[in-house]
Amino acid sequence: MVATWGAILYPVLRFLRPRAATASGALEVVAPFRVKEILQAKNNPFDFGGKPCLVVLTPDGAKRLAAGQAIQADDLRAFNAVCTHVDCTVKYRQENGDIYCACHEGIYDLNGRNVSGPPPRPLEAYVVTLRGEPGQEEIVVSKQSPA
Repeated sequence: MVATWGAILYPVLRFLRPRAATASGALEVVAPFRVKEILQAKNNPFDFGGKPCLVVLTPDGAKRLAAGQAIQADDLRAFNAVCTHVDCTVKYRQENGDIYCACHEGIYDLNGRNVSGPPPRPLEAYVVTLRGEPGQEEIVVSKQSPA
């Protein structure tokens, strides 16, 4: 009997509890890797409010990182990693400097714009901020909640 009530109430309570958000109403998630780990991050894309989020280090940012220089927030880009064509998950191809969907060979640039293949729209872009000591920064991804 208790298990039955738990099975009924849990989804209702989960629905009623709002997602983590900042005071401004923006959904905010800390990436499961730090700036210095981004090139080897196995968990990229990661879960961002129930959708995959891809964080990309730009070629200029990769050069700065390799030279031991500080990374700026604009060296990183974050996107909803769901292809706008048929909901496949996209991947960053560092060697080509693009974001690629293997399902139908869709290609996006590092601003999320669709440049080749069947994707009809750009990827949804998120805001990236860095938090912490240089070289140890957390990558914070946020999105304004719908108004």
